Amino acid sequence: MKIVKKIIQFLLMLILCSTVILLIFINLANSTIFNKEYILEKLAETNYYEKIDEEITNEFENYILQSGLDESVLQGIVTQEKIEQDTKIIIDNIYEGTKTEISTIEIEENIKNNIRNTMDKELTATQQKTVDQYIEKIEEQYLNVMSHTKYEEKIHNIFIKIQEYLELGKKASIIAIAIISLVLIISNYKEILKAIPQFGSVIFATGIFCTFINIFTNYKININNILILNSAISEALKSILQEILSKLQNVGYISIGVGILVIILGNFINTYIYKKNIEEEQIQRS
Repeated sequence: MKIVKKIIQFLLMLILCSTVILLIFINLANSTIFNKEYILEKLAETNYYEKIDEEITNEFENYILQSGLDESVLQGIVTQEKIEQDTKIIIDNIYEGTKTEISTIEIEENIKNNIRNTMDKELTATQQKTVDQYIEKIEEQYLNVMSHTKYEEKIHNIFIKIQEYLELGKKASIIAIAIISLVLIISNYKEILKAIPQFGSVIFATGIFCTFINIFTNYKININNILILNSAISEALKSILQEILSKLQNVGYISIGVGILVIILGNFINTYIYKKNIEEEQIQRS
């Protein structure tokens, strides 16, 4: 009977550990990837807007020779303020589902003004056609570098679904942790303090798993070599992944420390009570 009880308790502890780990990952996801403010903060920290500005300038310069226009045409056509505003539009489209389009009218007007300032006479029909084609390419390239696509609504819908599952998983995990913890306590109702080292073992195992995931991920994936869309986005993504792994590592180390402390404390208390009961029995017999 005692063996069956221990097996059941072990299985409950295993389920409890898995549920706690799941809750940790859900909270990590909610506080990072699915947190709009966190993403905007990370973009600012990694100098995303400055890097996008450089990327846009480099891409624009690729077209200047083809157009036959002077390089001064590119001066000030896009500002970092606009890049930041348009980035927030994209982020809002993805996280809030706002469906706002990025306007390139400002860019078009700036190019036209620069052309007027550099030309001494009116453009011929052929020159105007070349300029229009150039402006169209510049606008298209701007949207490409900004990663503004028609798929933002689909990404938003996917995000919403995942967030719903995460919220459901979070609630289910909290309920499961409460129920399993209560069952473990009840199963030790005669010696309730024996549940203390059991909870310590769960915390310790959780810490070991989190630490293992961090080490395994760093070993298998070279985060510094990640390249998605462009260097600015890649740098922001690297920073986010590194912070997630760092948080996971901290959770792992803290859980291992707390787990060991709870196990030692629980065993110490149970040993003290056991010895005290033995002494009381010996006194009663004598």
